[in-house]
This record gives sequence, structure tokens and C-alpha cells, in this order.
Amino acid sequence: MAASYLLVGIGFLLIIFGIIYFKSKNSKEEPVEEILKKLTQEEQTLYKMALKPENVPNTFIYALSTCAHCKKTRAFLDENKVPYTIIYIDTYPKPLYKILLEKLKVYNPRGSYPTIRLANGHIITGFREQALREALLK
Repeated sequence: MAASYLLVGIGFLLIIFGIIYFKSKNSKEEPVEEILKKLTQEEQTLYKMALKPENVPNTFIYALSTCAHCKKTRAFLDENKVPYTIIYIDTYPKPLYKILLEKLKVYNPRGSYPTIRLANGHIITGFREQALREALLK
């Protein structure tokens, strides 16, 4: 009886170790450089801008493609003819998304959307129309 429990226990451990082994073997991610090569030129350019938004001459927005507040922000900027650059970070492959999210968190530790970096370095998070008006429409 004890021997059968021992065999079941050993079998269970082998299954667990097998799952861990194969999961780690299959989770090797492609290098960022290789992933970047697969993107369009525009996506590569936006990615590089997102890593150094301080070099962007206008307003830079980190956004999600499904975010209602991001859409409102974009509509506000369009209506007021404010030049901006926007990157939808959720449209990038997971390894690049993680890098972009970490960069966003430098400006907005909560990681909320949109995160708007104005040309003067000021950060506005979320769609806050009054803050945008005061900062951009002087």
C-alpha cells in the first residue's frame, strides 16, 4: 500500500517537473531586434519615439487601442488642431509591449491610459479636458 502511494507521488512529481520543463523550453522569446524587423517602418519609428518621447517635438501619447479615454483625448486634440504623436502599445508583440509599458511607467507609475507627455515635459494622465486646455491652448 505504501509503495503505491510512493509511486503515485513520484509520478505526480514527474508530471510537475515535465510541465515546468516544457513550459520554460517553449517560453523562450524571440530577441527584440528580430521582433522589430517584422514591424512596419511606421511601427518601428513609433516604438523608437516611445522609448525617447523627450525627443519628440510635439505631444506624445501612450494609449490603448480599446481605451475610451484615449479616443476622447485624440478627438479633443484633433478638434483643437494640436499636433501629437500617439502609440497604441497594446498592438505591439508582448515583449515590446512590456518594454513600452515600463517606459510609460517612468512617466506614470500607475500605468493608466492615456499617458500624455507634452513637449515641455509636463505629464497629464487620463482624459482631463481642463488640464489639456490649460496646458495646450494658451
